[in-house]
Amino acid sequence: SGATYYVDPLGSDANNGSISSPWKTLASACSKVKTAGDIIHLNSGTFIEIAQSSLAVGVSIEGEGVASVIQSRVGGTSFTILLSSSAQATNGGQHISNLKMDGNKLAGYGAIRVAYRKNVEIYNCTIVDFNYYGVSFINGEPPTTYATGNSFHDNIVTNCAGYYNGARGNLEIQGQDGMLIYNNNMTVNRGTNDGDVIYGVEGFLKNIKIYN
Repeated sequence: SGATYYVDPLGSDANNGSISSPWKTLASACSKVKTAGDIIHLNSGTFIEIAQSSLAVGVSIEGEGVASVIQSRVGGTSFTILLSSSAQATNGGQHISNLKMDGNKLAGYGAIRVAYRKNVEIYNCTIVDFNYYGVSFINGEPPTTYATGNSFHDNIVTNCAGYYNGARGNLEIQGQDGMLIYNNNMTVNRGTNDGDVIYGVEGFLKNIKIYN
């Protein structure tokens, strides 16, 4: 029921985000789109992102499949896309789908972090070559209120987990109850310092289903 805003490599962050006047970067779009139900649509092309994109509750990101490529230059300890709330199990009611994220030969720290939100769906994404993490769902150790309704499915995650004084994961899960993880193809293939395909934080997970 919300509005759709557009981002295009040939756009300008001074535009209004309409289909005929798209923004240029996802980070700028996320700083402007704050209404639950709205969608940020990435057109085909390669987006060079140098700043973290902080996604508001209820706002979703959609692309046009592997033709919509986010090439991340976001390093340090910052995820390229961050969905973060202050209270555990805040209702996100949102999704990220149909795009490719490229960590730029391990220059990017991590692709997506979902922190303290429930009802978030990530699907039909291809994520490659991030240094520490592909996608991370966290919700406290231990959580007072477990996050429910989160899902991660029909994704390809390749070479997005390193081992640096402890394992990181293509997919990290923590503080989740009933999360569904299915139809994914995930590999770690660095040859040295491989992290985990799925890193589950022990003691803080319930009723997780991982299949296919």
